[in-house]
Amino acid sequence: CCTIDWFIEWPREALESVATTFFEHVDLGSDDMKDKISEMCVEIHTSVSAMAERFYNELRRRYYTTPTSYLELINLYLSMLEAKRKQLVGARDRIANGLKKLLETNELVDEMQVELTALEPQLKKKSEETDALMEKLVVDQEEADKVRSVVAEDEAMARVKAGETKAIADDAQRDLDEALPALEAAQKALDSLDKNDISEVRVFAKPPELVQTVMEAVCVLLNVKPDWDNSKKVLGDSQFMTKLKEYDKDHMPEAMLKKLKKYMDNPKFVPETVEKVSKACKSLCMWVRAMDLYAKVFKTVQPKREKLAAAQAELDSVMAVLKEKQDKLAGVEAKIAELQAMYDNSVEEKDKLAKQMAQTNGRLKRAGKLTTALADEQVRWKESVQVFNQQIGNVVGDVFVAAACVAYYGAFTSIYRSELVERWVTKCVGLEIPVTEGMTINNVLADPFEIRQWNVDGLPRDATSIENAILVTRARRWPLMIDPQDQANRWIRNREAKNGLKVIKLTDGNFLRTLENAVRLGMPVLLEELEEHLDPALEPILLKQTFVSGGRTLIRLGDTDIDYDKNFKFYMTTKLSNPHYLPEVCIKVTIINFTVTIKGLEDQLLGDVVRLERPDLEEQRNALIVRINADKNQLKSIEDNILKQLFNSEGNILDDEQLIKSLNDSKVTSNAITQRLKETEVTEAKINAAREKYRPVATRGSVLYFVIASLAEIDPMYQFSLKYFSNLFNNTIESAEKSEDLAERLQILIAATTYNVYGNVARGLFEAHKLVYSFMLCIDIMKQEGRISEAEWSFFLRGAAGVEKTKPPKPEVAWLTDTVWNRLNDMQDMLPCFAGITKELTETPVFCNIADYTVRANPEEWEGYEEPTAAEGEDPENPTKGHWDKRLNGFQKLIFMKNLMEEKVVFAVTDFVVNNMGKKFIENPPVNIDMLYEDMNNRTPLVFILSTGSDPMANFLRFAKERGFSDKFQAISLGQGQGPIAERLMAEAHEKGHWIFLQNCHLAKSWMLSLETVVKSYSEPSTQIHEDYRLFLSSMPAPFFPVTVLQNSVKVTNEPPKGLRSNIRKAFAEMDPSYFNDNALGLKWRKLVFGICFFHAVIQERKKFGPLGWNIRYEFNDPDRDCALQNLKLFCKDDRIPWDTLVYITGEITYGGRVTDNWDQRCLRTILKSFFADHILAEDYKYSKSGTYYCPPKDTIDEFKEYIENLPIIDNPEIFGMHENANLMFQITETNGLINTILNVQPRMSSGGAGMSNDDIVYDLAENILGRIMEKLDIEQGKADMFEPDEKGRMNSLTTVLQQEVVRFNKLLVVIKSSLKELQKAIKGLVVMSDQLELIYKSFLNNQVPSKWESAAYPSLKPLSTWVKDLILRTDFIQNWITHGMPRSFWLSGFFFPQGFLTGVLQNYARKYDYPIDVLGFHFHVLPHYRDQEEWSVAMQSIKFGEELEMDQKVPAPEDGIYMHGLFLDAASWNDEANELADAVFGEMNPEMPMIHMEPKMNFTPPENDYICPLYKTAARAGVLSTTGHSTNFVLPVEIPSDKPQSHWIKRGVALICALDY
Repeated sequence: CCTIDWFIEWPREALESVATTFFEHVDLGSDDMKDKISEMCVEIHTSVSAMAERFYNELRRRYYTTPTSYLELINLYLSMLEAKRKQLVGARDRIANGLKKLLETNELVDEMQVELTALEPQLKKKSEETDALMEKLVVDQEEADKVRSVVAEDEAMARVKAGETKAIADDAQRDLDEALPALEAAQKALDSLDKNDISEVRVFAKPPELVQTVMEAVCVLLNVKPDWDNSKKVLGDSQFMTKLKEYDKDHMPEAMLKKLKKYMDNPKFVPETVEKVSKACKSLCMWVRAMDLYAKVFKTVQPKREKLAAAQAELDSVMAVLKEKQDKLAGVEAKIAELQAMYDNSVEEKDKLAKQMAQTNGRLKRAGKLTTALADEQVRWKESVQVFNQQIGNVVGDVFVAAACVAYYGAFTSIYRSELVERWVTKCVGLEIPVTEGMTINNVLADPFEIRQWNVDGLPRDATSIENAILVTRARRWPLMIDPQDQANRWIRNREAKNGLKVIKLTDGNFLRTLENAVRLGMPVLLEELEEHLDPALEPILLKQTFVSGGRTLIRLGDTDIDYDKNFKFYMTTKLSNPHYLPEVCIKVTIINFTVTIKGLEDQLLGDVVRLERPDLEEQRNALIVRINADKNQLKSIEDNILKQLFNSEGNILDDEQLIKSLNDSKVTSNAITQRLKETEVTEAKINAAREKYRPVATRGSVLYFVIASLAEIDPMYQFSLKYFSNLFNNTIESAEKSEDLAERLQILIAATTYNVYGNVARGLFEAHKLVYSFMLCIDIMKQEGRISEAEWSFFLRGAAGVEKTKPPKPEVAWLTDTVWNRLNDMQDMLPCFAGITKELTETPVFCNIADYTVRANPEEWEGYEEPTAAEGEDPENPTKGHWDKRLNGFQKLIFMKNLMEEKVVFAVTDFVVNNMGKKFIENPPVNIDMLYEDMNNRTPLVFILSTGSDPMANFLRFAKERGFSDKFQAISLGQGQGPIAERLMAEAHEKGHWIFLQNCHLAKSWMLSLETVVKSYSEPSTQIHEDYRLFLSSMPAPFFPVTVLQNSVKVTNEPPKGLRSNIRKAFAEMDPSYFNDNALGLKWRKLVFGICFFHAVIQERKKFGPLGWNIRYEFNDPDRDCALQNLKLFCKDDRIPWDTLVYITGEITYGGRVTDNWDQRCLRTILKSFFADHILAEDYKYSKSGTYYCPPKDTIDEFKEYIENLPIIDNPEIFGMHENANLMFQITETNGLINTILNVQPRMSSGGAGMSNDDIVYDLAENILGRIMEKLDIEQGKADMFEPDEKGRMNSLTTVLQQEVVRFNKLLVVIKSSLKELQKAIKGLVVMSDQLELIYKSFLNNQVPSKWESAAYPSLKPLSTWVKDLILRTDFIQNWITHGMPRSFWLSGFFFPQGFLTGVLQNYARKYDYPIDVLGFHFHVLPHYRDQEEWSVAMQSIKFGEELEMDQKVPAPEDGIYMHGLFLDAASWNDEANELADAVFGEMNPEMPMIHMEPKMNFTPPENDYICPLYKTAARAGVLSTTGHSTNFVLPVEIPSDKPQSHWIKRGVALICALDY
């Protein structure tokens, strides 16, 4: 299958194309702007890639950019642009609306003033008109009242008459109402009948009695004869029902009613009874009865109706008259109403005018309040709208740069971030992308309210920390914070505590369960103490792989789908100070470097200092900060409320009195808060001024911490947490000497903190690093104080690295070397303080005094000097000779010495620290296990950091005995399978209050995580630990030793003493006095014991001379010495000294058992003879010629100790049998070690001077090498006579050697050429830059030979530049041999395998004389000729066929054997006059050896006086031990004439070297 490789770098065209596609449908203003932003995307991505490379080169910190990062930038930009644009437009519109309301109010005020002036005369006129109308209305009203009075009387009469009439009508109606229900019931009964019901009755031939009775009654009412036949006819009438319904009930005759009476009196003639016979008859029965009832009632009602009609007629007459009068009254009243309406209208208009005037006056009053209240806001809002408009105009560029910051620069430190942003802004301006000048991510993405809250939650107040917080809260990907000082951890804990933060570690057994619950419930999670790799189970969380199913947002964790709450937040922190996260991690998270900044730490420490020194001040300040934050937040809330009310107001704002009152109240509150803020800020300024007086102490603390933090780059065991440092710093302040004088108190605090920090840290450093630490402390303090410039410091460390300038011609004087001239020119060019030094070089002595040394750039006396000139600031009449000594300050003198007397720099640095900080800063702080015990407790362990040969166990046992814990401690040496046992012992001990000593933790790598977990649990308050419990640990330096344990423990180094005096002193300090004093041999015994101790010290200290001391660095230790002393006691029981036994056991077993190299074994035996042989018992025997070192003729161990204390502190090389040059080399090595160690913790200088990139440098270097080395060596071009066999058919052995060398060199050339070509392709982007090519790339930048080449090449210590030159000379040597035949003298250094060549020489000789080769050896004749291989190679280029070199003519060809050249002496020189070995010339390290005739001889025995000198391929001497007992670096022993005994040269470490390391 195929997948996209997200890690391979895309070309610029691809990057730009992707960006263009993304921006195609995005509103950026114009298509041209889209193209510019696309180009800017590419610029940002490539600039970050370049900066990441520089970041690694300078700080050794890794950060990766990939195409995924690029896509993240674009997506982040698009989301942020929309959100920011919306935010800015919304904020602007809100303020613009408020501003608009204010401006509208101001316009209305002017209009209302004019309106108010016009309203006054209108109101006066309208008042007069209203009064006139009122008078007329009163007159007309009186007339109307008279008419109304008459009408009222008539109305009263009419009402009486109407009442009477109504009473008559009511009475009649009541009677009528009695019959109406029955009538209505009958009517309903009729309505319910249909034709079928009638037909049912009609069909009776002989009807039932009641049916007939009913029908007869009906016939009576219808005035028909009441019989059945008529009844049937009636029923058959189609109008029957109509007749019944429309029956004239008001005019029934009395006779009819009488006929009907008999039926009515019939008891069965009731509906209920009739119903039983016929339903239809029931209805007819009801009708009949209703008609009868109505007729009876009507008789009563009729007279009343008639009376009513008469009354009604009379009433109508009365009402007609009344109507006439009422009409007249209505006319009057209508006229009055018209007048009243006119009057009301006039009053209304008058009131309206009055109200309008009152409203206008009110509005004017409220407008005054509003404009007065918001006058300040109006000005500020105008400015804000302008600012918002500008920001909206620049939003495309500002948000773009801000998005780039969020996407890319989190892993960088502040300096690199600033450079990136400055570069991006400049590029935007160049492309005419609108961007705010001087924009920062804080300006674009930060909210002041939010920042204040962050600070309250514990976020440091420096700009970098605020940037980091913005990255945490604004990035799309979850943040991974590099947090070695736990600052981010504390901030996140405080910030998210209210949200139910869950804290987990990957080592927790249930971390996934906790994570699942948090995701489901929307709770924040902090994953702390991450290492360099993330658990794959976290990937769905990191990539936010959510999906929607059934309307629910889910995420798959493991094999389970769980609900994903949008409130879930995920934070990650690591305590690693410099983690290396691979690209696959970088693309999933936002890496943010939360490492404390020097400014941020300074502010924190200032708070600590003031809290301890002036708690009242700090409490007051903290309260002020809280109050200021609250007030500013309230001000912001008030302004938001004002704008909101203005925005939501409808109609004329001046009519909303409640709103105006609310706004006015808000402004009153705002003014009060503003005034309070001013007062508070004045108070704060006073408090800050008082606090600032303590800043020097905080500044010193910050400088100290950053020096200490950098020590971890030197050794992984040098880990000191910020918490540890803060506790130490604060404890020192509390315990420091008190003083009422502030200035004096500050000086006390600065001095106390500086020394206490130095002492506590120094005890945990190895001896080799203590001076480095002191010097770095001193330098950083002086840099902070401005006494040393960054340029001076950089030049001291790096010289003129990367600066290629043409040097002026060197004066032709014998005493001035090219090296000195070039260095002085560099100093003059780089540092202003050395201006003019090259000019004065030939005019006056140029020197300076530092420590006990005078450093000279020229001779003290020289005839060419001119009259001395006055230095700047001196009296011209009396110029000072050697004024450079007075002109330069202490550090500038150090630079002078570094360039001209490098070997003494360590001494000068020591003196420099003493002069600037005091002697105690170069002395080891007093430390013993009792003091360390006071600093540890039951939760804080003690870590012994070991070096080879050290063992703190003896001291620990003695201390345990003193403390009464001899039977209450357990010691276990860790190793395979011991971890669980140790864990069990620790668990038991911390319950019982015992001690645990875990030795050699470095041997239990896999268990270190468990140890870390256990030790970290001690810091948990919930962990119950016995008060007497103590944990002791010992370990060699190991990168895997838990950082947390180191940071939270007391540390002390344990290493063998340095120097002869210290070594011997330790031996005697640990020696039992009775062992030394009480022996029958007396003084002889003491000389033997002292000799063993001195011998032990000498062989230990020889290691500092490197290969001159020992080919292999053997780890001799104190138990070796103790064993030798025990053997001494064992074999000297009979009061006699068995020298042979003692020497053999001591030299071959006790010490010799460790020695694996034969030449080192020879050296060991030789040294032993100087300190442990029968001649040492002589009364006047001295260990060295100077007589400084000897065994004192004393009787007691105390007297010996006194003598030891008076031994020199600095060892003279003569005691080791070394030349002064050995010390010189050691001092140069020490200087280089000091400088290189400091360089390791300093930011590295970027490669690529003169504007060249690293790619350009490497590509050009590869091109240069390809052009210089030959294609291949062709043996086919060889002279024919080289391949001619002898009479026995055997080819010349040296030709065979040549063929083998050609094969080897050709293989090497193939490796070099193929890798160089691939490297060039990789730089061009044509092939992938593999890991191997990456290593070659780095090697080129560091001027180192790539490991791939080294594995295919011969041994060499040369840097790349001289290695290539050496390779060219070697291949030229072989090519000339092929072309011109065997050279007169062979360049032994030019062979791949010189041993094979020498065997070939012996084989030729053996064949020539028929000798067995195994009895042949070489007789070495040193010739009075020197040969430089480079000169020979140049000469061979111009030689013609058949010609002989002039230099060869001086040396006749040897009859047997060969001539060889190209060797160098190490630790000696060659005396040409005496033609023998001589002591080295001071300062001359590796003089050239003359040509040597190697003449094979059978059973050759060299002269006794000849020094058997080992020949090595390189100056390292050490190599892989071969089966012969020699190193693979060893070639053969060379016997060299000498006038001194072998032991002299053996102790000096004299050897021959084929190739130098430069």
